[in-house]
Amino acid sequence: MKIGRRVRVYLVGVGMGLIATYFMFNGRGCEWMPGKRVLSSIEDSQLVISEFRACQMDCYGLSSQDVFNVVERGSVLFSESETSGSVKNYVVADDKYKITFALNTVDSISQVIRFHDFNETCACGNQSDSVQLPLFMPNNMILSKLFENGFELTQSNSCQFECVGIDSLTALSIFKDGKVIHEQSYPRQHPNPIYRIELSQSDRENLYFLVEKGLRTRILEVTRKDSVGICPCN
Repeated sequence: MKIGRRVRVYLVGVGMGLIATYFMFNGRGCEWMPGKRVLSSIEDSQLVISEFRACQMDCYGLSSQDVFNVVERGSVLFSESETSGSVKNYVVADDKYKITFALNTVDSISQVIRFHDFNETCACGNQSDSVQLPLFMPNNMILSKLFENGFELTQSNSCQFECVGIDSLTALSIFKDGKVIHEQSYPRQHPNPIYRIELSQSDRENLYFLVEKGLRTRILEVTRKDSVGICPCN
């Protein structure tokens, strides 16, 4: 076979493989796909919602889980989006809902600006559309992402667990029973986001875990409320 024909056959094979990958994963498994980049940018930004839209969300029976599911599982409808300027409006839809997000590429803030296809009349006229409220990713989604990232125990963890009187199984239970403290977490810290997670114990004082999401999820620190910094495990 001549070299030119070999190259053409190779390129056709690569093209068919890319097309098959796109339809199999709907663009979500490929970071270089435009839709995936948009959804990743929205997820990695601080999502906010106005008081008016938050009132609508309650009226329509939507939760923050529904909103983040659209970002997690949906597709960008570029034909309905406005992508010029520093603030771009992207219409994103999954199999249940369609939402428009405004993505500010300058300050890494995304805003929920419209819920589509709802006919209910909501008594939200007295709510402000300029006062913005943070919309946090639901607790279960954060914990699931941390767990699915893979978990790695370090040498200092054994010392930390012994210091606060727990074992590794108790530590791992944070991914099921923990509560993310948003005000003390840094989900947009680069390169590795950090979360403060509280674990309630019925018979003892609550535990607080500082968790880092890198190549693997790691526990950086474990403390009780009044024992910060007393474990010499570094």
